Amino acid sequence: MASSRAGWTGTRIVALAAGVVLIIVAAVVVTRHGGSAADGCVSAVPVRGVIGSEKEPFFDDDRVTARLACLGYEVDVDSRGSREMLDSLSQPGNGYAFAFPSSTPTAQKIQQTLEIDERLPLFSTPMAVATFRPIVAVLTRAGVIRKASDGTDVLDIAALLDLARRGVTWDRLEGNVEYPARKTVLLSTTDPQDSNSAIMYLSIASQVANGGAIVTTSEQARQVLPDLCRLIFDQGDKPETSQVLFDNYVVDGMGRTPLALVYEAQYDTTAPPPQLGADNVLVYPRPTVYSRHTLIPVTEEGRGVGQALRDDPDLVRLAEEHGFRPEKPSGQPVTKRPRPVDVVESPSFEVLETMLSALAPTAQNAARCAQ
Repeated sequence: MASSRAGWTGTRIVALAAGVVLIIVAAVVVTRHGGSAADGCVSAVPVRGVIGSEKEPFFDDDRVTARLACLGYEVDVDSRGSREMLDSLSQPGNGYAFAFPSSTPTAQKIQQTLEIDERLPLFSTPMAVATFRPIVAVLTRAGVIRKASDGTDVLDIAALLDLARRGVTWDRLEGNVEYPARKTVLLSTTDPQDSNSAIMYLSIASQVANGGAIVTTSEQARQVLPDLCRLIFDQGDKPETSQVLFDNYVVDGMGRTPLALVYEAQYDTTAPPPQLGADNVLVYPRPTVYSRHTLIPVTEEGRGVGQALRDDPDLVRLAEEHGFRPEKPSGQPVTKRPRPVDVVESPSFEVLETMLSALAPTAQNAARCAQ
């Protein structure tokens, strides 16, 4: 009888120990995934991707990482500029399961380079201009900012280009008492050698300078180069990333950055919202261009991440909170956003490369642009 009891007691101890182990395992699962098996979470595998820097806040959001982990993907990302992204993906053994650039030309070039047929369009954001109400008043009087049919303020790139061609400074604009600065009227951008947002500006400006037609040849690119020089080179030193430019706009104000080309998502995000004042305002360039965020899957796990970002309602809603316009909207109430009418498409990657090479900060290019 005693031996029977001892065996029974031993069985209870083993069962209790097994129960403790199960509880510990469950706690680990909850910690890693933000949920439990009952929540539909699965075991996560490491997945590494390369992204455009403007999506860093999205992938840094704990809610995004937790949801992706719950769906089975422990995602780690490196941010790169469009050209640098291609270099990184071309390195042997880079370990990237997906690439997530910010423009269609870069996505197409990555597909071509890596010989990948599939791509997953996930969300987009139009390029916009962060500015201030006194600047809007000045440029409205100068005919550079006008009202669109929907009441949205739009900045006419052709009118801005005309001012740049003539070297007009802010203090020479008629009636300008709000911002009489002695510097050329220009739209501040990032450095196109490093940042996609400035490459988007090249797409807009080159089409305007080319009479409204997309630049399709190297010869056309050379013809519009003098105008691009005025708009890009004449800015002087430029931030490397769109986040630095946006921070300059928010922190330093109108004196440093009266007009900044940004992603709409940067201004419109609610996760968290930027610290804007009463005079901060967003207008849209006319024409504008959409920065289209397309994921290129390199591995099966990378494809899974793309499908999760596209199809999971929680991740779609979080993308909207971060200011993006998902290809498949969640249907939840979000900030009402205008739909720009005058939208252009980007030139091919090869044509953009011709422009970028001509605008590289070399002594030879500087001399040519100064002519």
